[in-house]
Amino acid sequence: MNVGASSPEQYGGYYAWGETSEKSVYNHLTYSYYNGKDTNGDGLIDKNFSIVNIGSDIAGTSYDVAHVRMGGSWRMPSYAQQLELMNNCTRTFTQQNGVYGILVTGNNGGQLFLPAAGSRWNSALIDAGSNGHYWSSSLYPSGGGYYAYGLYFGSGDWDWRSYGRGSGLSVRAVCP
Repeated sequence: MNVGASSPEQYGGYYAWGETSEKSVYNHLTYSYYNGKDTNGDGLIDKNFSIVNIGSDIAGTSYDVAHVRMGGSWRMPSYAQQLELMNNCTRTFTQQNGVYGILVTGNNGGQLFLPAAGSRWNSALIDAGSNGHYWSSSLYPSGGGYYAYGLYFGSGDWDWRSYGRGSGLSVRAVCP
């Protein structure tokens, strides 16, 4: 199930990349690892912007929300693990206990349900019930430290994306 959930179909919490607790507003100003000022009030840093380097892969570290909140060997999946899921499994957009999401089926017949929990930006919940956005532990290498990889899905597709690290996304933990 998602970090912060108590059943597979619950959305769970929303977390900025590298942060281990939820908050009411997700944007550049509230993100712990961006520094700077917003001079026009749009929630985006536009003056003296800098990024705090917390590593290129945060799995198993104090920045990994799955590891911090669930303990033991639980951790965020890497980009490679999310890519392996997309390349080696089938998915069906469906409902489970009245919640929309994708049912992922592996070659071995194993299944997992990922709820379409949407994402959070500022104080808004966006796309809940129609899209899923899930963090990986991997920084996006071409984004100057600004973006991290994530898994995206909707009713007609799934793919990886690079997300701004201050966005509030779901996390599905793995336990190797």
